[in-house]
Amino acid sequence: MEVIFGTWFYLLLALIATCALGIHLYIRHIYSYWSRRNVPFAKPTFPFGNLKGAVLSTTPFIEIFKNLYYSTNEKVLGIYTADQPALMIRDPELLRLIFVKDFNYFTDHGVYSNEVTDPLSSHLFAINGDKWRNLRAQLSPTFSSGRLKGMFKTLLDCGKNFEVFVNQNIDEEIEIRDLMSCYSINVISSVAFGVDTDTIMNPNAIFKKMGKKFFEPTIRTTIRYACFLVLPHIGKLFGIRSVVKEYEDIVFKLVKDTTTYREKHNIQRRDFMQLLLQLKNTGKVDTDDNWSIQATKPTGEPGENLMTLSFNELAAQAHLFFLAGFETASTTITFCIYELARHPEIQVKVQEEIDDIMKQHNGEVTYEGLHEMKYLDRCLMETLRMYTPVIILNRQCVKDYELPGTGITLEKGTRLIIPAHAIHSDPKHFPQPDVFNPDRFVNENLNTEEKGVTFMPFGEGPRNCIGLRLGKIETKIAIILLLAKFNVRVGKRLEGVSVLKHERRSFTPQIEGGTFIKFSRRT
Repeated sequence: MEVIFGTWFYLLLALIATCALGIHLYIRHIYSYWSRRNVPFAKPTFPFGNLKGAVLSTTPFIEIFKNLYYSTNEKVLGIYTADQPALMIRDPELLRLIFVKDFNYFTDHGVYSNEVTDPLSSHLFAINGDKWRNLRAQLSPTFSSGRLKGMFKTLLDCGKNFEVFVNQNIDEEIEIRDLMSCYSINVISSVAFGVDTDTIMNPNAIFKKMGKKFFEPTIRTTIRYACFLVLPHIGKLFGIRSVVKEYEDIVFKLVKDTTTYREKHNIQRRDFMQLLLQLKNTGKVDTDDNWSIQATKPTGEPGENLMTLSFNELAAQAHLFFLAGFETASTTITFCIYELARHPEIQVKVQEEIDDIMKQHNGEVTYEGLHEMKYLDRCLMETLRMYTPVIILNRQCVKDYELPGTGITLEKGTRLIIPAHAIHSDPKHFPQPDVFNPDRFVNENLNTEEKGVTFMPFGEGPRNCIGLRLGKIETKIAIILLLAKFNVRVGKRLEGVSVLKHERRSFTPQIEGGTFIKFSRRT
């Protein structure tokens, strides 16, 4: 008996040792991907790769990718997102090739999407290939100048409530990020879901709850974001959904109720939901001023895309508008106000421009006047450079590609990480990067064939952000409405703070402890 027991014991030890050796060899193999290809790489840690601080919420994402970027002077850096290799691109000329010239090799974002088990993930940002091309072509007319001008009054009306709120709290310190989040939610709920709401005066509004469920910096949110953007294979392996079920139910109910009501009563409203309904019903968006739920009947001309949107696809695009328009806009407004509060001389120049152009337009904020405010434009661009809302961009190689000047052949399926925020903070591209200097954007032709791509807050090339013009309008309206009537200065909690501490669990730049601003009425 002892002999049998001893035999089994040694067999078990041998099995454990074999398994341990196998796991060790597997880990060595997956983490030698870049060394086998003679590509400079950052040393990974199992099982996190180079994202240990992000997964454990000990280091802000913004710092992780900035540290990786400055760990080398090479054009590229091999990194690992958990057990998967990815290539960080640091060189502006290579970025120009990837974004523009050789775009056909890098058409996909390579992020998580599953239209069957997680239907809201199947939106324009996440889908790939021909499906993306067709949907992009269908949605592009919804962001035309004519359509945005038609929605301008709706956008402007969304800013009235925060004017009232600031008036009621004059000379008090206001957490500006929360206020601007409410404003952004009001805008997106109105133009994307067709629902007028006031999350500023009503903190229990349904859209406020939606924003908290999706964006609140918690461990669960961090994991979801990571699985969506940089660890899609982990999300698929463990079935981690991009949104919680309760959020999904809210979105579907809102979209269904709006769709049913508008189609039943033939409602016309100047917002994105109306244009999505045109796509749902006819497969196209009119290019004229038709805001009915039925676009002009298809002509049947060659090349005309007649694919209609399903209900799930419609809901997914509405979700994307909420996702993209909420966090990015509120982040940009927050930091622009913060920097103007820190630099009163720049604030005065912005206010003088606002006063002058509003005077030319009978004291009103107009669509045309908005686009005449060039100095405000430069302040926004400098804010986007210093506090880039989307700190990394993603691309995926869809067919083998030889990366010029590197001797590297990218295999089909290789994921690329573009550290946008780190590039924006590199003194090689932007001297004195920690100084808020709007005048560096006097020349708007930043990304040229000679210089490559160094400025990419909205991405670059055919797969850039489709809603960038809407985002700029939304952001400028908020700043104009505030600075036309109020002066801003930094609250006591941030006085004298030169180095900001970022929230560890946030994917976007966010000051730890809040961004407190004090308002006073202009005289």
